[in-house]
Amino acid sequence: ALAMGDISNVWYNTGRNRTGRGISMNQEDLQALEEIARKAGASAVKVVDVAKIKRGVWPRMKCQYGCEQYGSNLCCPPYTPDISFMNRFLDEYGTGLLVQYTKAMNLRDIKDWQEFDRILNNELLMVLLKVEKSGMMRNYYKAFALKAGRCGLCRICNLKKCIHPESARPSMEACGIDVLALAKDYGFSARLLKGPVKQVSVYGLVLLE
Repeated sequence: ALAMGDISNVWYNTGRNRTGRGISMNQEDLQALEEIARKAGASAVKVVDVAKIKRGVWPRMKCQYGCEQYGSNLCCPPYTPDISFMNRFLDEYGTGLLVQYTKAMNLRDIKDWQEFDRILNNELLMVLLKVEKSGMMRNYYKAFALKAGRCGLCRICNLKKCIHPESARPSMEACGIDVLALAKDYGFSARLLKGPVKQVSVYGLVLLE
């Protein structure tokens, strides 16, 4: 976990961030939420200045042209709000927690990669939702979870009405977030997987204040 003193040019206070810019949260609350994430299964947690997250239109283009899951679930484009709305949404936050979730894997034992990926993403989502709920219980009522990749709550989305509205959350890519850059900016060695792989890490973001 990232110690509070490791973040340069960051200030804390005991009030609330009303501007949506910069990290401004009670330090004890941040530490408590980091610990909740770790106990829930996170392999690492970092405090994020939301205003510094790299964004662009290209992640949405990569969703539409290149992802075989495009149009297959309600938490990804084209069913999510457009990029201008997502930018306004992100601009209302200053502080978040970046959560890494790591799972061991043996390619010889994986018969269905899509099912492995679905389970992996659902396990990450459960960690994120626990942090989101814990943040809300501490009066950070704007707390909202995002995760990289598709929703896997249903094996096949009905594309009409979500049957898990309490748990379904949009992808970070749908918000135009450069997920690999975000991970790298906060010290993770995120990269596209190739060659023999013994473990895989996925990332989520809980917007707090």
